[in-house]
Amino acid sequence: MPYHIDNDFSLQTTLKSLHILYIEDDASIRLTLTKVLHYFSNVVLAVDSAEEAMKIYDSFQPDIIICDINLPGINGIDLVKWIRNFDDKSQIFLLTAYTDKSYLLEAIKLSLVDYLTKPIDFTVLEKTLKNAARKVIQYKKVNVRFISGAIYCYQQRNITFHEKIYSLTAKEVKLLDHLIVNKSRMTSKEELQSTLWEDAMGSESAFKSLINKLRSKIGKESIENISGVGYRILLA
Repeated sequence: MPYHIDNDFSLQTTLKSLHILYIEDDASIRLTLTKVLHYFSNVVLAVDSAEEAMKIYDSFQPDIIICDINLPGINGIDLVKWIRNFDDKSQIFLLTAYTDKSYLLEAIKLSLVDYLTKPIDFTVLEKTLKNAARKVIQYKKVNVRFISGAIYCYQQRNITFHEKIYSLTAKEVKLLDHLIVNKSRMTSKEELQSTLWEDAMGSESAFKSLINKLRSKIGKESIENISGVGYRILLA
């Protein structure tokens, strides 16, 4: 059965672990967009040519490829043709200033996720990356390991810890996803409660119970808590 991601937090947490390969020969544009891509993923590799992308392809194993079409030497279309000879799973889209329909038609034949024109709109880029993540999750097992050694499997929505498998409730998944998306900062109790219960703020006892149950499944040390400040997930 296909795995479906139905909420924005799950898409963000999935994207964080995916490998993004970005090919752009313009150094200024490459630097700027690489910074933007790091907002979505923890694993971004930017190179300046198709030839360089070919060299590191096997070792990097990209899930999403973003490629400028007008590259010196081997161009973007020919790079995608090369990739599709052995990899039909990676999600690819081209960035270009071209509006020529012949380029668009050829790109469609190569099973691209999208075809975007420069300058790149952040909202469109975000939508495209999330669409790519939805497709990647259908064939790739995406796991997150916590400092305790516990492993969270996105597809199965379960935790493996000390050789036992623990299922997660909908609230536990929502809490965990929110903490992972915001892993670089402390998240306040009020923010978490608002996320978990939306319109109706959950009681203090219900919140504490949820935190404790999740800690029992992923290891107490995996969720850091500073009284009066908030909570933070600790990844391995």
